[in-house]
Amino acid sequence: MDVNLTQEGSTARFAVNGKIDENGAEELKTRFMGLHRKNLQEVIFDFRNVSHIGSAGIGKLLLFYKELAVSGGNIRIINASEAVRDLFRVLKLDTIFSIS
Repeated sequence: MDVNLTQEGSTARFAVNGKIDENGAEELKTRFMGLHRKNLQEVIFDFRNVSHIGSAGIGKLLLFYKELAVSGGNIRIINASEAVRDLFRVLKLDTIFSIS
């Protein structure tokens, strides 16, 4: 898995390439924890090149959500494949995250 991370003001964007397995989830966590989170209000995950997300990746997204929700922030997942969107729907995560 490869991640391109940018942060401008109160928004951070993760462009993720590859499968988000256990190692990939830890990489996302390391990168997330390295953000300037004091004024962070929105984190966008671009899943254009993500074919699979495992339970570890979903767990990390929920951790990030918890961290952001305290200050009114949110997470958006964009360019998700149909399979990833279906998984999020089945797990009811589409009620927590904005997914497109």
